[in-house]
Amino acid sequence: MPETPASRQRRIVDLLQTHRTLTIHELVAELGVSAMTIHRDLNRLADAGQVAKTRGGVALHGRSPGSANAVASAPMLCATCNHVVPDRTAFIVQSQQYGLLAACCPHCGLVLLERCAPDDLVLVTDFLYGQMVSAGSAAYLTGSSVSTCCRPGILAFANRTDAECFQRGFGGVIMTLSEAQEHLRTRLTIP
Repeated sequence: MPETPASRQRRIVDLLQTHRTLTIHELVAELGVSAMTIHRDLNRLADAGQVAKTRGGVALHGRSPGSANAVASAPMLCATCNHVVPDRTAFIVQSQQYGLLAACCPHCGLVLLERCAPDDLVLVTDFLYGQMVSAGSAAYLTGSSVSTCCRPGILAFANRTDAECFQRGFGGVIMTLSEAQEHLRTRLTIP
């Protein structure tokens, strides 16, 4: 006998209690239903305030259902690799076509930029001070000895002077936004 939507939705919430975030593909495999069925279930759960839908997945709210700030407490997931977006390396794109997109690090953010328009608002977090700055004016350090979540690791700095100071201690090559995009394109062979 097929599982009812209500029981499937309870299973989704139970899975999220354990994993905190899941992708659509993981839910399809776990529940044995179509992606459209998962999306319908997630829409019902999101409308009820139990989960927050993310690009390609879902996250459990950090507060109880119905809480006024439930959406604000849900973790943002990277639109490129689906990792949780940390404050220290966040890369944000306000796209006219796709809406608000977040990436976990400058590496994923640069990959994300490949499908965005040139006039989209793009911000990156300065690695030293944690402040959001314009991605176009930031300096990018690639190949340093500092590990980040994705490879090749790329760090962003508000200005070239800060990047140079960091480079002296941790190595790497400093680039502009367009140079970093080209570097990543050639490393990953992005069309």
